[in-house]
Amino acid sequence: MSQPKEIGTLVVVVLKARHLHQPSFYKQDPYAQVILCGQTKKTKVTPKGGQHPEWDDEFRFPVYAEPGKDRQNRVLEVSCYKQEAKAEDVLLGKGTVDIEETLKSGEFDDWVQLETSAGARGEVYLEMTFYANSPPPPTRRPSKLTPDRLAKPVSHY
Repeated sequence: MSQPKEIGTLVVVVLKARHLHQPSFYKQDPYAQVILCGQTKKTKVTPKGGQHPEWDDEFRFPVYAEPGKDRQNRVLEVSCYKQEAKAEDVLLGKGTVDIEETLKSGEFDDWVQLETSAGARGEVYLEMTFYANSPPPPTRRPSKLTPDRLAKPVSHY
C-alpha cells in the first residue's frame, strides 16, 4: 500500500474557552484536546482556570491527500476536559470543525461550539493557518502599469 501524499501543514492555536460547563462548586483545572487524522494533542492544564481558561498553545498537524478518506481526514475535533487527580478526567464538551474551507482560504479564527448529550457546554476559540507544500495558484491580476514602472521619470530638460 502506498504512503498518502502530504499536501501541507495545519497550524492550530487553541487560545481560550468561555462559558465551560462546571460540574462542581470548586474551580476546575481544564485543558483542551485536539484530534486530526488520528493524531491527538493536548494543551497544558490551566490550574483553577474555571469556566474561562486561557491556553495559547500551538500544534502542527500534517495534512494528507488520501483518496476515499479525505472526508474523514478533514474534520478537526476539539474537546475540553476537567483534570481529576484521583479519577478519570471529566469531559466538559466536544465540538468539530470542517477544515476543508481552511485548506482553501488558508486561515480560520472563530469560536467553536462545544456540546455534550446534555446540550451546549461552552465555546473554544481556535486560530488555524494552513501552509501548503505547493506554491499557491496565481490569483493576482496583471499590473496595469508598463513593465518599467519602477524606473525614474524621464526629465524633459
